[in-house]
Amino acid sequence: LDIMRKTLFLLCALLLTIVMPIESVLAQTKKIDKQERKARRELLMAMWTEKEINVTIDFSKANIHGKSEADFVYIQDVSSTEDWAALWENEYKPSLFHDLLGVYNTLMFDYGYKVRFGSFENAKYQIRLVVTSILESGTTYLKVYVKQQDQQKYLCSFLVIGNGGRYGSKINLMGDGFKRAGKELAWQTIKLFNTGKATGYEVYY
Repeated sequence: LDIMRKTLFLLCALLLTIVMPIESVLAQTKKIDKQERKARRELLMAMWTEKEINVTIDFSKANIHGKSEADFVYIQDVSSTEDWAALWENEYKPSLFHDLLGVYNTLMFDYGYKVRFGSFENAKYQIRLVVTSILESGTTYLKVYVKQQDQQKYLCSFLVIGNGGRYGSKINLMGDGFKRAGKELAWQTIKLFNTGKATGYEVYY
């Protein structure tokens, strides 16, 4: 019986020597995570003081009308008398991005923010828009990533949805979606400026 008690005592002591350092490490990790989140929020809230913020857009991962970008463009091209593929690259896509940026900048300016959003590659802050889906109605889904220019990790990411229209050509409906996405992006950016958070806020470690 005494041997069993001694054995149990030794096992308990051994477990404590293992568990206590683990708990200490976990507590320290939580403390670091909390500090990092606070630091990231402060950076996001400081963005409004910048003169320029770079914005880029990526269509390569987009699902357009249920198809990949390449398949969607191919189908439009073979069923059109125009060089639809060239129009998509040189006119339509730049126009959609221009529509989004136009609404985005206008709303931000209307709400008193002087920072400009556009092609400013050397800006401190970078916003990357990844088009994930464009429905036949023109409704557009964008994943937004925000980072500092000299950092690999993103400060945050969030989803933006721009509702499409009801009537018009494919490109006109997409234009409706991108304009409304620009409006939603403005609201989310204002939230970042004010609170360091946006709807669907995610911190990247």
